[in-house]
Amino acid sequence: MLSPRLANTSPSSRSPASSARSNRWLQGFAESHYYLLVPLVSIVIFLVVMSLILWSLNRRETEQQQDTLYRNVAWAQQQIRLNMLAIQDQISSLARDTAARPQDAAHFQNTASELMQNHADIVFMNWLDAQQRPRWAMPADSPFTARVQGSATRPMEDELLVAYRAARDSRRSAYSTLIYDSSGASYIVIQVPVLREREFLGTISAVYSVEGLLIHELPQELGDKFKVSFIDTHNNELATTSTRPPLPRDVSYELLLDPPGHSLAVRIYSYPAVGNFVNNTLVWLIAGLSCFVLWSLWSLWRHTRQRFEAQQALFNETSFRRAMENSIVIGMRVLDLQGHITYVNPAFCRMTGWEETDLLGRPPPYPYWPKDDIHEMQRRIDMTLRGKAPSHGFEIRVQRKDSTIFYARMFVSPLVDAHGRQTGWMSSLTDISEPKRAREELAAAHERFTTVLESLDASVSVLAVDKAELLFANRYYRQLFGTRPEGHLELSGGGELSPTSLDRIDMVDTFAGLPAASLADTAAETQEIYLPTHQKWFEVRRQYIQWVDGHLAQLQVATDITARRHAEELARQEEERLQFTGRLTTMGEMASSLAHELNQPLAAINNYCMGTAALVRAGRTSPETLLPALEKTSQQAVRAGMIIKRIRAFVKRSEPKRTPSSIYEIVADAVGLAELEARKRRIRIVTELPAGLPQIYVDPVLIEQVLVNLLKNAAEAMAGHAPPPGQRRDPTVRLHVERRDKAVEFQVADHGPGVDEATIERLFEPFFSTKSDGMGMGLNICRSIIESHHGRLWVENNEIDGVRNGCTFCILLPLEGDSTSTPGGGT
Repeated sequence: MLSPRLANTSPSSRSPASSARSNRWLQGFAESHYYLLVPLVSIVIFLVVMSLILWSLNRRETEQQQDTLYRNVAWAQQQIRLNMLAIQDQISSLARDTAARPQDAAHFQNTASELMQNHADIVFMNWLDAQQRPRWAMPADSPFTARVQGSATRPMEDELLVAYRAARDSRRSAYSTLIYDSSGASYIVIQVPVLREREFLGTISAVYSVEGLLIHELPQELGDKFKVSFIDTHNNELATTSTRPPLPRDVSYELLLDPPGHSLAVRIYSYPAVGNFVNNTLVWLIAGLSCFVLWSLWSLWRHTRQRFEAQQALFNETSFRRAMENSIVIGMRVLDLQGHITYVNPAFCRMTGWEETDLLGRPPPYPYWPKDDIHEMQRRIDMTLRGKAPSHGFEIRVQRKDSTIFYARMFVSPLVDAHGRQTGWMSSLTDISEPKRAREELAAAHERFTTVLESLDASVSVLAVDKAELLFANRYYRQLFGTRPEGHLELSGGGELSPTSLDRIDMVDTFAGLPAASLADTAAETQEIYLPTHQKWFEVRRQYIQWVDGHLAQLQVATDITARRHAEELARQEEERLQFTGRLTTMGEMASSLAHELNQPLAAINNYCMGTAALVRAGRTSPETLLPALEKTSQQAVRAGMIIKRIRAFVKRSEPKRTPSSIYEIVADAVGLAELEARKRRIRIVTELPAGLPQIYVDPVLIEQVLVNLLKNAAEAMAGHAPPPGQRRDPTVRLHVERRDKAVEFQVADHGPGVDEATIERLFEPFFSTKSDGMGMGLNICRSIIESHHGRLWVENNEIDGVRNGCTFCILLPLEGDSTSTPGGGT
């Protein structure tokens, strides 16, 4: 139902003119959003123009600075090269004088000394003849004396040798690459050839200090205005006029000193310019004005966007209300304070079948009132106009234009305008014919369901687990326990909920908000319970559900299975008798073997007794002669007693009793009985038992019966079977025992004919046998015994090179209870 203020915005009537105006306004509004782009485009254009201006000014200033640096570095390069050419001319003059007067050492030293005093960047000079032998050096004690002179024991350095050969071959001055001393200082060596009428007499070498060149040959005004540095080809700084490290914003320019600069360049850095107050003021003023313009444009854009968003919200609201009016299934009707209809929506017209023109302006009674309900409908309209309409609404009957009737529910709320004044009443009409029919059908289905539950021969009850309150109980439950919740708890097991139930009761708050489907998946239990008070057995199924009020409850269905339990007990007794009969049959089949086995110890006892009697009659009685015979007689008697004891324990009828039993004892007793038949057929039984096997919780006599039956069948199968051609007969039955996780596996393997694939599935069926004289119950009884111990019994054929070679019967028994290891094992 719409709110009063929202409902009041709906027009009471629409005219074609107002609709046309509304459409034109909407069209103009849809086109107005393009004006939002004007401020945004202005901001972008302003930012682009200002950025271009600043970039242009900055680039122009940078180009001017680069041009200034280039002119200064070119000037510095020219001054240094001119000074070095002047020095080169003076050294060339000295070379000519030396060629003219090769024996005048005093003149060489005086001229060299004067040259070094005038040019402090020259630190060493000497003369080498054509064989690279030193002639004169100035000063003689310089560390360069040995470096720039070659000898037979110490050749000249490669850098100097290259310059020397260049001066010799070209007959011109040549510069070496950079050389360094032990402290890392750098130097350049010039080699000036000494020539006499094109005859090469040697060279005069002069060593320049790179740092001296920068200090003494660079103009003073350049060093004051810029930072000047010499760098090598690896961009290493060799000498500089300032120790200030270069900053990323510093502008620099460099040129090679060529010649001699094939390994030396001069670089000039400009110092940061001192700020100009006027320029800075203008820059900040422009920046401030730019920020103000940007803020103004941004404010205009924000205002325009807010206005656009408001228009968009209004447009969306109008579209939403129009779509809601056209698609809503709830009928809307507006009455003025006198009861005249002022507005109906399309859904109201579709529900009643009347057109809008038939209803607008109509006072009561309205055309959709049934004639039989006019007085009741008038009373409710009067209540509505007085403001006495109930909050839960009216349930009324409505007559369509075609005279059909349907049920509806009407809700009424006051209609208030923008000034807070009530202008009428807004009513919403909902068709409830289908829900009413569904409720009636649901009530009938509930009655049928209750009838079914009451007719069941099983107890059905629902218990609230948080307060132990019986929520539902059918007739069978009431006959047994009345209406007490204790019967539900008694069927749960001893009058208490199970530990699992208690855990779930603690989780009531958690389960309360879950749907019933998820609760049904969380708990489902089945249990058989005996009630001594009623002397009946019940199969009880429990499941946790969410009750109709949202609380956690336990549904319990208890079915009387007393007759079934009685039938199962009779079947169990019959199975025990069948097992006992099977053991008697096995003993009957082994009777001849037992007689032969007993005759041996009895005959031995008779022989020993007769021999002892003969010794006594002969008078040769002494402990040494009688004692061995008596001991052997006792051993044979024990042997016969063990055979009788095993037969008696095997045949003795008793109730099945599961106890922790030793695997080694079960195997030993079974093999002891089966060996009677095996030896008769000349078959050996070999056991393979690893050490440390645990105890198993079984009936040892029944498991022993299964093993005896399987071993006897294996011996019988091998006795009448000839091995395939090419295979040697192996008269051995192997009993292998192995532990597998939480189970123990017994394997009885023979080398007989095996089992056909067609009959392998029927091998354990009752009265099915592969032997001509067999009853077909032995393997069926064995499988019943194993399955009663929750184990498995199956058979597999053995194959060697694709040829069947006997079969293996496998028994898998689970380890239950405490599994404690027992010593033993062997083969």
